[in-house]
Order: sequence, then C-alpha cells, then structure tokens
Amino acid sequence: MATYRALEHSSSKDPHDWGRAMAVALKRLLETAQTDRSYLEHKHLIGQDIVMRIEAEEEGACVHLSWHPQNQDDAPPDEDESTEEAIEGSGRGG
Repeated sequence: MATYRALEHSSSKDPHDWGRAMAVALKRLLETAQTDRSYLEHKHLIGQDIVMRIEAEEEGACVHLSWHPQNQDDAPPDEDESTEEAIEGSGRGG
C-alpha cells in the first residue's frame, strides 16, 4: 500500500492555533489519496493511524501528516517512497 503525505504551515507557534493547519493538512492527505483511485471518502480515514510531526519554523510551525492505509483490500500498491513528496499548503493554516 502507498504512503500519503501532506503538510500545512501555521503562522503561530502556539499549539492552540495549529488546529486549522492540521485540518487543512488532513484534507490534503485525503485529496492525495483520492488521486490514486480508491480512497474517495472520509470513511477511509476512520480507524486508521495517521502520523503527525510538528516542526518549528521562523514565524510559526509546520504540520506534517502521513498515512499508510492499514487493512484495506482496495488500497493501491506501494510505490518507491523516495520519489514521493508531501503536498505543501499555502502557509495560511493558522
């Protein structure tokens, strides 16, 4: 199964302000999976482990999400992860 990645920037270093960036990154994560073929709805995320990493930036933080679908028979095959890139957001996530 493929691993999907997305990220979004937050303009704040305060964790209380990261919610919008997390939501935008999660939406982009699903949009990336939708381009494959099988993951068309939010229900594909239910019960799944999604890895989140927060990195400090000069003016805020960057929220990185990655998802490797588990236990889904209709999942696309794995690809060489070295060629995969995260979808980067606009920087207006929070």
